[in-house]
Amino acid sequence: MTKLTTDYRLLVPELLEHAIVYKQPASGTFELTNNCNIACRMCYVRSCTEQSKELSASEWLILAQDAVDNGMVFLTLTGGEILLRPDFFEIYEPLSHMGLVLTIFTNGTLITDEFAKRLTQYPPNLTKITLYGASRTTYKAITGSADAFNRCCSGIETFIKRGIPVGLKTTITQQNIDELESMQQMARNWGLPITASWLLSDRRDGKSSEIEKCRLSPQEGVKLESLDHTYKKKWLEARKDFVLKNGNFYCRAGKATFAVTPSGEMNVCLNLPLPAVHPLKIGFQKAWELVQLVVETEQPDESVCDLCDVRGYCQICPAWSYNLDRSLTTPVPYICEIAQERKKIHNKGI
Repeated sequence: MTKLTTDYRLLVPELLEHAIVYKQPASGTFELTNNCNIACRMCYVRSCTEQSKELSASEWLILAQDAVDNGMVFLTLTGGEILLRPDFFEIYEPLSHMGLVLTIFTNGTLITDEFAKRLTQYPPNLTKITLYGASRTTYKAITGSADAFNRCCSGIETFIKRGIPVGLKTTITQQNIDELESMQQMARNWGLPITASWLLSDRRDGKSSEIEKCRLSPQEGVKLESLDHTYKKKWLEARKDFVLKNGNFYCRAGKATFAVTPSGEMNVCLNLPLPAVHPLKIGFQKAWELVQLVVETEQPDESVCDLCDVRGYCQICPAWSYNLDRSLTTPVPYICEIAQERKKIHNKGI
């Protein structure tokens, strides 16, 4: 099957905006497993003491075909670490024949030449590999494994050698912020793009984690993003648009995108476990309708956030509120501080 070039990504936002108009579930995320071979301190999935039953390969394929029949075009496979599934290719190879634009998320540590060689038969449109640092020491501090650094680098180089489309992403924490430039240089040396994010969310099961020891302060995070002129310009231009957005859900979640957990629950997104319906039991179309219903009905007429004078700088969303106190509208102090800091920093440039 002929794969699209990376230029297709330039069209994705516009295509998804059209999908919203037609209430089309154009983009899905399948979380194949919660299991992972590393133990990142800030992970919002890690340390679930009871792993839920995972869908079988055949069940994932039935679900995928039903989703395609209802309009799914883009599909991301993520985890945990998806390469831990011994039946990965039993899932992936049939998916590659469904005409989907496929993206794979992995930490890269389990990539072997044998795996990469097989993947070249039906390469994904993109593989995103997470880089957690530029040294063994930092990898040990974040993931609990120094060797994971070497294995990740080896996996990246194996994909490059085999011609697998790959890009890098990283999550900035207190443990790796001093290595951001080094990670960017590594990406340049490999000839790969790299994206960085720093906004860490709480565990979605509501349990405690080490996130407070990992996340940047609002001042540190906003200072970091303000150094990126492209990012700063995006926020300045989008400010009024954010203010004018209607409702509690201002992203595409539940409007053109959806997520499915390892046990087969369909939700608005990975961070918001609602409505937790099972498309394999009630059918994809009915499940999608219930996902949309959450977005369309769980919105207050007038929330505290909607009236806030820094709303245009804010990234608050129902998932953040839900992880805080199981509501969909409660302001999150950490996000409020970020918005205040953005307004202060960005106004200096106006």
